Amino acid sequence: MRNYKAVLVLAVLGITLSMNAQNETFTVPSEKGEELRGQYVVLNIKGSAKENYSKVITMINKMYNTPSEVIKSQIENEYIRIEGVSNLFRGLPSTHTIEFNFKQDKIRIKLLNITSKGSEGIVNVINYCTYNKSHNKQGKPKNRLVKYSTEVVSGVNKLVSGIMLEISKDNSSSEDW
Repeated sequence: MRNYKAVLVLAVLGITLSMNAQNETFTVPSEKGEELRGQYVVLNIKGSAKENYSKVITMINKMYNTPSEVIKSQIENEYIRIEGVSNLFRGLPSTHTIEFNFKQDKIRIKLLNITSKGSEGIVNVINYCTYNKSHNKQGKPKNRLVKYSTEVVSGVNKLVSGIMLEISKDNSSSEDW
């Protein structure tokens, strides 16, 4: 009976840890049906929903040249959706659409879309970052598309790291005027 309880405790602990790890970074889709679109990370940032909303607004104002054009939708203290431009991968300007949601001591960052200008016009990059696109019907990886997805995910994680860094900064002025 003791072994059964120990196994059960370890299984629950393992599931809990893997669930937390899943939300720390964006990942390359590795199982059938998975895709990059809709993945999210949860930031554990001290503060009420109102305070964390304010931190994200401050971050947007600092990180983007035209913050009023970047914010596409918002509900005060609950939700912000932005569409910004950055060099996510391959040094090419890409447009990313990200959603922020707020709870006590938490900010969720959800990836909604990525597009980029290519030789054939605007390419919906995120459509190529799915398991079904990067693997054949037998589940064998298509190396070129797996590499592409990996580059995109790496770029998204760098972007989110910059966002996290800016949000977590103490915005009180320490300069003595």
